[in-house]
Amino acid sequence: MIATRDMLRWFAAWNARWGAPNGGPRLPRGLRWLDRTVWRRRRRGPFAFQTNSSTRQFEYPWAYDAVVRAGGPLEIVEIGGGLSGLQFVLAAEGHRVTNVDPGRGWRVSADEHAALCQAFAAPVRLVTETVERAALPDASADVVVSVSVLEHLGDDEIAAIAAALPRVLRPGGRLVLTADLFLDIEPFDRAPRNRWGRNVDLCRFLADSGLRLVLGERSQLHGFPEFDPDGVLAALPRFVESEQYPHLAQCLVAERRD
Repeated sequence: MIATRDMLRWFAAWNARWGAPNGGPRLPRGLRWLDRTVWRRRRRGPFAFQTNSSTRQFEYPWAYDAVVRAGGPLEIVEIGGGLSGLQFVLAAEGHRVTNVDPGRGWRVSADEHAALCQAFAAPVRLVTETVERAALPDASADVVVSVSVLEHLGDDEIAAIAAALPRVLRPGGRLVLTADLFLDIEPFDRAPRNRWGRNVDLCRFLADSGLRLVLGERSQLHGFPEFDPDGVLAALPRFVESEQYPHLAQCLVAERRD
């Protein structure tokens, strides 16, 4: 499915509670050292420490809801979490969270991550490696979550993630995934990619991982035979479009086949 404007009202309370997607306001430049105090971190909220697209106002509460539906406490692996807030929300609620992020293309400071864990009483384990080098135990995760990461990666990294998923997930474990759908490149325009990435073939990604799609509208997921670019453009007023650069948010849940 593609993030829709009508669902934002259902997510407004969650966003207000956690300060998603961009946290509370920063202090003036000369006083920003205060943002590093525990009190100020708590006031700004867990989503204040990594720049986010406006589509995350849908993606974060949607992903949270899709994750916690599996029950709890859960073993959760987030791929490419950086310093974003979802990992801290889940850990603060008692889930055991591992964030696997080598910091390619965005900032991942181990010291700042540790400080945020302390500020939000959210003990997230940070692994600053790629997925294939992270030494994640077999069948150890109830949920793997990734919010708008795949589209920024190369083919080899995407293939490595697809290969790791069936090994890391427990039987019946789920992938909760969002991916940007760029409107200024193929299949909507001639260019194969833009400065942020490219449109990922999500059908091939799931096929390579061996996971089964359990939630997602195929006509709105790039790469599926049913994907309908003209239909997406015709329905554009219904969707949440980024204020920063032209993209929509594709959302899906897939399950490990036993």
